[in-house]
Amino acid sequence: MRKKSGGFIIIATILILVVLGAFYVRRTSQINQANALAQQAAQQASESAHAAVVKEQKEHNQFIASVAKPATVLYEKQQQVLPSIVVAQAILESDWGKSGLYKNANNPFGIKGNYKGQSVRYETTEVLDGKSQKVLADFKKYPNLEAAINDHNQILVTNYVKENNTQSYQQMAKSLQEHGYATDPDYTDKIVSIIQKYKLSDYDLKAING
Repeated sequence: MRKKSGGFIIIATILILVVLGAFYVRRTSQINQANALAQQAAQQASESAHAAVVKEQKEHNQFIASVAKPATVLYEKQQQVLPSIVVAQAILESDWGKSGLYKNANNPFGIKGNYKGQSVRYETTEVLDGKSQKVLADFKKYPNLEAAINDHNQILVTNYVKENNTQSYQQMAKSLQEHGYATDPDYTDKIVSIIQKYKLSDYDLKAING
């Protein structure tokens, strides 16, 4: 009787070990599979994020080039508004060409008024008495980007850039602020920061040296 009992215990123990072993193998497989899926998801997310960054950089470079080319040509002819200022203002005012004003009116600078009788109305943010406020305003609608850059150049030279032959983007940005181009008290710093971050002064050197 004891032999039978002992044999039963051994068999039961073996079965338990087999079951536990199978459970362990299955659980380990599930964990490994979950880890593999997690790693795959993380890799896909990383690749997606990288692709998004690459796409954004490409779009930024394209926008910079689209504004810099006519701005450089205009500076070479007139020696007035530095290309870096033009590009930086376009980036800041139009959010890299994403604004409705740019898409619908070829106006990357947020210039108010009308251009040969053409205008569009948009909501804009103004800093009044130290507070940001939303207001409706009429903005110029241009037939193309080149017309906007030419008009922008004339407006700046007539009203905001008082120094002749300024070849310093820092000084020109400061002059815009001092003569009331923008109500944002940090406007000069924002323009200078954009120029430095994207090395836009390279376009100045190219235009100045012809």
